[in-house]
Amino acid sequence: MLADYKFSCPCDSENNTLLTGLVFSAPAFYILDKKEGKEEKRHNKKCKYCIDIILYLFPPILWIIMLLLDGDYIACSQTYWKGEYVLDDKLKIKWCKPTGLIPGRNENELQILTLSFINKSQLSALALLSVLCISVMAAVIYNDCKSRTLEQLNKHDEPTRQTSLSSSEEEVQHPSA
Repeated sequence: MLADYKFSCPCDSENNTLLTGLVFSAPAFYILDKKEGKEEKRHNKKCKYCIDIILYLFPPILWIIMLLLDGDYIACSQTYWKGEYVLDDKLKIKWCKPTGLIPGRNENELQILTLSFINKSQLSALALLSVLCISVMAAVIYNDCKSRTLEQLNKHDEPTRQTSLSSSEEEVQHPSA
């Protein structure tokens, strides 16, 4: 587990989703709250909004990606049977082992179902990570291109020193030895 080695799923369908929702959202909102007070002054107001959104959302999205990569949290939230949270030595996963009979399901099927929850969670994390990387790269490229364009516009607006100075003025500024 990436986020908390002591995580224990309650294996109760009423509490699983609530607990998992709190694990996902509480730290993300805390991080957002802490980022809110740290505002930097930027000269370019149009670009400021886009970059600020990326900076504010980056830590919470990273937190969610970590939890999704772990997979146990989503598997816990999707568990609909009552059970005991145990480590399966053969599969090397923690899962809610049923304490009673589940109509139409045996223990093997529930293990496979838990593995599929973990797999879907990890795939979701990789997809979200890809979107995050592409977004950050696009923002950096956009910002870089925009700053280079502004630099080029500023260069064209300034007259060059060589063409505006006469030869006598140049000798005064740069006397020969």
